[in-house]
Amino acid sequence: MSNTPHETLITIDKVELDLWADIYCKARLASLIDVTLSEFLQRPYEFLKESGQASALDCLENGFFPMMPAQVQISRDIQRAWEGSDKKLRLDRQHLQLVHSSCGKER
Repeated sequence: MSNTPHETLITIDKVELDLWADIYCKARLASLIDVTLSEFLQRPYEFLKESGQASALDCLENGFFPMMPAQVQISRDIQRAWEGSDKKLRLDRQHLQLVHSSCGKER
């Protein structure tokens, strides 16, 4: 008995292979990240998320194309900007603001 790791072969039918190959092509994964179709087939959800195309399945299921590479980049830029503004907003809310009341005083 050897202790060398063995690869587990996973087989999928032609219809499922065609489905994932179609997703790989329409999401333009090869132009977004360095991943081959065979690598993508091993961990498709991970690569969709890594490439910024996590919504590709929903888009295709609803009759839309996934984002183009330029749209993915803009989406990432917007997400970073929102994340930065959320952090700033949280920091701003941590500060107390003194409020002076003129109740009881005559003008």
